[in-house]
Amino acid sequence: MEKIILRAKKRTAFGKKNEDLRQKGWIPAILYGGKAMESCPLEVRAQDFRNVYKKAGDTNIIGLVIEGQGKNEEKNVLVQNISSHFLTGLPLHIDFYEVEMDKLVKAHIPIILVGEASAVSAKGGVLVKSMNEVEVEALPKDLPHEIPVDISILTEFGQTIYIRDIKFPSGVKVLIDGNTPVVSVSEPISEEKLEEELGKVKSVEEVEVAGEAEKEETKEGGEELKQQPKEEKIEGEEKEG
Repeated sequence: MEKIILRAKKRTAFGKKNEDLRQKGWIPAILYGGKAMESCPLEVRAQDFRNVYKKAGDTNIIGLVIEGQGKNEEKNVLVQNISSHFLTGLPLHIDFYEVEMDKLVKAHIPIILVGEASAVSAKGGVLVKSMNEVEVEALPKDLPHEIPVDISILTEFGQTIYIRDIKFPSGVKVLIDGNTPVVSVSEPISEEKLEEELGKVKSVEEVEVAGEAEKEETKEGGEELKQQPKEEKIEGEEKEG
């Protein structure tokens, strides 16, 4: 696979000045890890990063070229974290982690369903995906971009594919129990069962409404009782007069 390259510059803007960087089309970033274990503030072009991240994701090695005065440094990195704007989703800050190519790293790899489950397409079953990613350990060069799971073997209701059923690439160690379910097929709910469940929900709602009405009546009655002694006191005062 062709190495993915991303160019970066050392960052001198911090705090509120980071917003100026973003306005100019750059993203503040930081690099840490590696043998030196010293963090290095960086900035990368927003468009360049978006293009690279589409290819690399969180699990492919990126050759991060840090431009310097007459000398460029290249680091093998993974995207460790992206802080995004809560409304636009645009990246606000990136954490890059420098890896040592001869040391194992842990990563969460996306699970992708491939094929067609006849229990769903032909029999109307409901496909239930229990996991979206799986944690693995491998050398950086062996980290897969995704884990494909063939669901064509799901031909009957109640069938399940477990972690132990998936063939992982050589050199990749799975860090989760093999008996963990990944995807299964459930029997479709019948109209009678659906009506029964809806009836239960309706009954619960009626009970809740009745309970609220009873509380209101009790509350109103309580207010009247509280007012009663006051009225008696007034009548007594009038009689005395």
